[in-house]
Amino acid sequence: MRISTTQIFQTGIDQIQRGQTELNRTSLQMGRGERILSPSDDPSGATQVNQFERIIQATKQYQRNIDNTQPRLQQEESALQGGTDLLQRARELVVAGNNDSQTNETRSYIAGELRQLRDGMFDIANTKDPNGEYLFAGTKSLQQPFQQDGTGAVRYEGAEGTGSIREVAISANRKVPVGDTGARVFMDIPENDGRVGAEVLNREPGSTLVVEQTGVNDSAALTGQTYTITFQDLGGGEIGYQVVDEGGGTVDSGPYVSGEAITFDGRAITLSGAPEIGDEVESRPAENKSVFETLDAIIAALEEGGASGNSRANLATASNTALADLDAVLGNFSDIRAEVGSRLKTFDQQQDLNEDRLVDLNSAVSEIRDLDYAEAISRFNQQQVALQAAQQTYTQVNRLSLFDFL
Repeated sequence: MRISTTQIFQTGIDQIQRGQTELNRTSLQMGRGERILSPSDDPSGATQVNQFERIIQATKQYQRNIDNTQPRLQQEESALQGGTDLLQRARELVVAGNNDSQTNETRSYIAGELRQLRDGMFDIANTKDPNGEYLFAGTKSLQQPFQQDGTGAVRYEGAEGTGSIREVAISANRKVPVGDTGARVFMDIPENDGRVGAEVLNREPGSTLVVEQTGVNDSAALTGQTYTITFQDLGGGEIGYQVVDEGGGTVDSGPYVSGEAITFDGRAITLSGAPEIGDEVESRPAENKSVFETLDAIIAALEEGGASGNSRANLATASNTALADLDAVLGNFSDIRAEVGSRLKTFDQQQDLNEDRLVDLNSAVSEIRDLDYAEAISRFNQQQVALQAAQQTYTQVNRLSLFDFL
């Protein structure tokens, strides 16, 4: 077989170029610290690396979600703590205002402080986060959730119902609500014990009847009906009571004893004072009230004063009702704070899990993609020697010519 000079030269050049390419590739691997420079280097490994990197990026996004959301929940918890402090002070003022040592003037001062606390609660309900979004507006976070009309009545205009609260993904299969609606926190709060309530529907002049307490003594017997308690003269200076159901039927009756509970339909109502014939007390299933309605009611009762027997009885009943309703609001705040605390704990736990996951994922990627420097350095030296040999061989071949033998 004939071997031309051109073929010999081309073969030498190809060897040099191939050796230079391999040396450059190894040098680039060493510079980047990566074994896989392109998918063709290891198609299977490159596919695995891409899958792991997508999971890594998603996990990092979950961590950013937690970092961005955690301060908002912490601010909500702080706002609820502020609201709890206001309600505790309001409760102290209600107890003080119901004391017989108070005058109408001092009660008006107490009502004024309660009004300031009410305004403070209104400000808390309209709290904004650092991004300018309202904490208790739900998904309508750019719209002020609580408004007051011309009479001072507060209404909620934030998001309600299904989908009213945004959720943030903290893992591939886990989402956490970011906040609570103002309706749930401040507005839709079951009165009293959340099961039954009572109020004086009609009070005759001279009556000192007071609703002291309303509760349940047998929850299994509750029917959810509304009853009316009326009073009759039994003769001999004795007053009797009669419990009438919605259909007008009598379900219970007997002599009235101040401070003694009247029990029927699984509920117990304690009345005190001296009723007049014609007084009426309604016992009904508990209704939802807002914290603003509760404060407005006791403020109005304190401003009315307690000079006369009727007004004093109204104030006592309003105070007892307000204390029970304030306790219900405090319980609601406490429950929601517990939920917020649980979400924050969930964030902390998931953050630790995500960090551990990132370590594992990065380790897996490193095992597949990263370079073994000992092997690479050995290979680099070998390729360098091979390249030098190719260059020297080419130089020697380049000198071969028939003219050298002439």
